[in-house]
Amino acid sequence: MNLAEWGEELTESLTDGPGAPALLTLAQCPDTTTSEEVMEMARRAVNAAGWTLYELTASQIGGTPLPPQEAGFLILCDVVAPLPPGVPILVAAFQHLVRRGRPVGLLLVGPADGIDSLRRHPAMGFLSRAEFVVYDG
Repeated sequence: MNLAEWGEELTESLTDGPGAPALLTLAQCPDTTTSEEVMEMARRAVNAAGWTLYELTASQIGGTPLPPQEAGFLILCDVVAPLPPGVPILVAAFQHLVRRGRPVGLLLVGPADGIDSLRRHPAMGFLSRAEFVVYDG
């Protein structure tokens, strides 16, 4: 899916609420500039929808899980290989909130090796249902 298509789908998904397709997205970006374009599109859509927006880098997570949020949209950027231990923990916590019907969204942004590493992680099978954006500018 390209960036414009994803932006439209994200806007619709934010309106539709929990479990909507683009509320879980993997964005494969080759550099910081393209990553920033994807994140900026998400910021605009999330802010327009009135959702709370959180942003973290994968390195900020470290090995300690963050306190769970009950609602809002999280952008997790700089998802690189090897994955920091906290990344799969955070993504699994997101899945738990989705199962509980909470209004949450997650955008994971990184280069191909990081996104592929996350998709191959044994506990991340549910990511097969995620929207997938490959953006090369």
